[in-house]
Amino acid sequence: MMNYENLITMSAVREWAASQGSKLSEAVAVNNLGKWKTATQMSSLTILLLIRDSSFREVGFVWAAAGVGLLYVSGGLAVWSLVVYMKKIWKVMVM
Repeated sequence: MMNYENLITMSAVREWAASQGSKLSEAVAVNNLGKWKTATQMSSLTILLLIRDSSFREVGFVWAAAGVGLLYVSGGLAVWSLVVYMKKIWKVMVM
């Protein structure tokens, strides 16, 4: 659930910043944290969907743990990315 809230918050912040001018737009430009978050999220979902197939039942527990672990990493990266964006915005707003 936290990922959706983070996504909505980041989308709203980006739209608002884009309407305010170039300094704020630069502050919320896409960074590598968001790209890593997306990569871990997509990898996690791929693993979790694959283990639903009956041919993966023998190694299902190991793969399920890896998939869930990557999902938690993705959530952590999402929160970290939000904090980084908010710090950048705060610096621009205070100046």
